[in-house]
Amino acid sequence: MRARARALAVMAVLAAGDARAATPVRVEFHFQPVPDAQMAIWLEDQHGKFVADVLVTQATGKLGIANRPGEWNFLSSWRAPYGPRVSVLPVWAHRRGKTYPQIVFFDDADHDSLGWHENSSSLENYFCRPLEEWEQGTISLDTKTCPSPKSFKTDKGTFEPNGALSPYPPRNDLLRVDELDSPDVAEFADLNELDSVTAATPSGDGPEFVVAVLSPELLAHGPLVAYAEISREHDENNHYEFDRDNDHFVDPRLARYGIEYLGQPSVVYRVAFDPLRRKFQGTTEYAGYGDWDGATGTLHPPDATISGEDGSGADRLRVVTMNGDTFRWGVFSYGDGSEPDPGDGWGHPCKPRELPAVADLKARVTEFDQVELTFEIPAQDDPDFALADVRVYQIVGEDPLTEAMLGSAQEIAVAVNTLAPPGQPSTLTVRELWGDYTYQFGVVYTDRCAQRSALASVEVTTVAQKFQTVEGFCFLATAAYGAPWTAQVAALRSFRDIFLKKSATGVDLVRFYYAHSPPLAAAIAGEPVLRGLARVVLQPVADAVAVASWSKDQVAAAPITPSR
Repeated sequence: MRARARALAVMAVLAAGDARAATPVRVEFHFQPVPDAQMAIWLEDQHGKFVADVLVTQATGKLGIANRPGEWNFLSSWRAPYGPRVSVLPVWAHRRGKTYPQIVFFDDADHDSLGWHENSSSLENYFCRPLEEWEQGTISLDTKTCPSPKSFKTDKGTFEPNGALSPYPPRNDLLRVDELDSPDVAEFADLNELDSVTAATPSGDGPEFVVAVLSPELLAHGPLVAYAEISREHDENNHYEFDRDNDHFVDPRLARYGIEYLGQPSVVYRVAFDPLRRKFQGTTEYAGYGDWDGATGTLHPPDATISGEDGSGADRLRVVTMNGDTFRWGVFSYGDGSEPDPGDGWGHPCKPRELPAVADLKARVTEFDQVELTFEIPAQDDPDFALADVRVYQIVGEDPLTEAMLGSAQEIAVAVNTLAPPGQPSTLTVRELWGDYTYQFGVVYTDRCAQRSALASVEVTTVAQKFQTVEGFCFLATAAYGAPWTAQVAALRSFRDIFLKKSATGVDLVRFYYAHSPPLAAAIAGEPVLRGLARVVLQPVADAVAVASWSKDQVAAAPITPSR
């Protein structure tokens, strides 16, 4: 019985080299990853030369997690903004043979800090402030909602001044350059050429497949080797066991924030195949693993240090059985048409067709961080039509989403088997949004022949998050201490919530502060001397409040069990 499958990505024709076949050849790559994994798929020729990218998950390929400001071993958290994850996909990154300018903090004063970059930070459209360990369990694993994101800004970085290079691309999701950003930010998107092969992180809830169309130019390389590299944060075992405080960089001024992320290195699978032959090739064995710290692109041979079960290590690609074949990593080529279909269940007939855009696309806000999308994939006259992939894109802003903007838009994983058949309305809930933001959503779909529909788009504005002022209105204190989540700002915020808001006079004081502190905050934000003077005034208050509210904070935090 054919297992449930979803096309993760369908890419355009790949090109390189001299002609070997007269027509393109379709190839399918089959696998089932664990959740929250980063992946890359690429092709090499039989001599080990890189010839084409097939897929890279968007956190690495679009959001630049492997080439961004900060120490490489900064502590992590959900949507952590800093710390290049150079160990994410090192074999893929180095074998591509491309380099990019290394990104460092534009703020040249605190290159080893999680915070204190306010003078070089602009509004962030994806990453969140670092989380404390107890928050990682309540925010990341349960709701995955950024705490009051409108108060959080990030230093987008600048090119390393001495010309240092990285094998990973910078982020390309930034449509605008703020006056606080480095001018280099304007070049990030132009440097990153991976738009056509980035895809959402797989959900991990079932088998996936990617359809690629190999051009005659690429087929000229002869038989090929298909590689898949997969990694996952904090995937530890007895051979790769790391400690939060000793093996990661802990910012001494913000020591409570962030959790450990190091673990077993990336694992690589390989399958050799001839795309001109109609055949499925698969393997259950991994080919090797990368450097645990991403220092080189070395592929280390398999050994006993890598786990092989419970979704860990080599089991990050699960064992799948389809059409009688059992594998973790599989490749099916349709061949050049010279071989008949043996009736083994692999393959799907193709006819050229024009796919219309989805119909009746609507968006409805259901929670401050959730939007319900409804749309209908048009009914198809062709009985051989097979839906392969549905992609939902989102981007922040009031400009309507266009094809030209898709390279910068974030992509949402969609399981095709959860959608209604063509001709019937489908409903999809988009989560992990931010309150009081305007979003543009776009939907496209593809068939098993790698034919893609036109783009349909819709705009919606989410409702404000309740109690969003917890992070967003400590204007003056935030400017003085450099970040809205420092201990001093947290203490002053607690004083406001625990004491001031309990009386009419306190509420009036809070309203007065909200009304008059923003201009003062703006005035001192860029002046170190004024910021220092403000801290002199605020520090005694913060210290007193910290002592006064200590017992209440302890009681409030007691029921929460930290996530490890």
